[in-house]
Amino acid sequence: MKKVIVAMLTAVALVSNAQEKKEANMADAEILKWKDGKKAVFMLEFDDSCVTHVTNAIPELKKRGMVGTFYINAGNGPFKNKQNDWEKEIPKMGMEYGNHTFTHKGAPTLEEVDKDIALANDEINKCFPDRKVPRLISFGQPGGVPWKITKEEFEQLLAKYNLVNRPPFFGYPFHAKTKEDVLKLVDNAIAKGEMGHHDFHGVGGDWLTTPMDIFTALLDKLEANKDQLWITDPVSYHKYLIERKGAELKIVQKDNSQIKLQLTCKTDPALYDLPLTLHTKVPADWKECSVEQGKRKTTAKVEDGAIRYSAEPVTGEIVIKPAKK
Repeated sequence: MKKVIVAMLTAVALVSNAQEKKEANMADAEILKWKDGKKAVFMLEFDDSCVTHVTNAIPELKKRGMVGTFYINAGNGPFKNKQNDWEKEIPKMGMEYGNHTFTHKGAPTLEEVDKDIALANDEINKCFPDRKVPRLISFGQPGGVPWKITKEEFEQLLAKYNLVNRPPFFGYPFHAKTKEDVLKLVDNAIAKGEMGHHDFHGVGGDWLTTPMDIFTALLDKLEANKDQLWITDPVSYHKYLIERKGAELKIVQKDNSQIKLQLTCKTDPALYDLPLTLHTKVPADWKECSVEQGKRKTTAKVEDGAIRYSAEPVTGEIVIKPAKK
C-alpha cells in the first residue's frame, strides 16, 4: 500500500514539475500582444479623399507625428482638386492610402467593381513607387452606393488584389454623437487592450463633417496616451494580429552563455513581413544582449531582467547572448 501511495505522489510531483516548467517557459519567452509592448491599438481612417483631409487633417497629424489612412477615390473630383498633393507630397509624410475603389460607384456588377478596384490599386502603387508589389493594401467598401455582388465574389476580389477588409465604418456623426463619445473610444481601447478606431469624412469642412475641435481633441487624447497605444494603420494592425496568431515561440536552450529560441510562423513572409515584438527573460548578470536571427543581428538592453526586441515573422532560430564588452 505504501508503495502505491509513494508511486502516486511521485506521479503527481512529476506532473506538477512538468506544469511548472511549462509555465516558466511561457513566462520566460513570449510574443507580445501588440507591437512594442503597447497595451492597445488605435487607427485613424479617412474616406473619399476630401479636400479637408489635405488642408486640415494631414497638417494636424503631421504636427504630432501620427499616421492616418486615407481611402482615396482617384477618379473623382475631390482627389483631382488636390492631385499633386495626393500623388507627390502626402506619400512623403508617413501617411497610408487605402483602396476605396477608383470612382466610388459601388458594385453594380462584378466586372465593373473589379475594374474599379484594379484602377484604385494602380493609383496607390503609383503614389508609392518604392513599395514592393504585390503587397497587402487596406480596402474600405464605399457607402451609399449599390453593392450587388455576393459575399463570395467580394472575398474573391479581396484575395485577387491582396486587399485587407478594414473594420466596419465607425465615427462621428453617425455612431459617436459628441466629443465625449469620440474620446471614450480611446479609453475603451485601452481598458480592453484591443483595437479602437475612428473613421472620418470631412474634417472641419466638406461633407459629413467632424468639427475641428473634436478632431484635434481626439489627436491630443491619443498623444497623451501614446505610451499605451500603438497608433497605426489597418494593414499593419492586420499583419501583426495574423502573424501573432500564426506564430509559436519556444525556448530550446537556456544557460549562462546563451538562449536559443525557435520561432515558428505559419504566415506567408512575402505578404506578412511586419516584425513581431518578443520579450525574453535573461540571466540576472546580463546587462546588454546581442540578438541574432538568420543574418540579422541587433542589440537590446536588459530591463528588469528581460529584453524586448523585434523578430522577423519567419520560421527559424533566434540566439540571444550577453553582449561583448
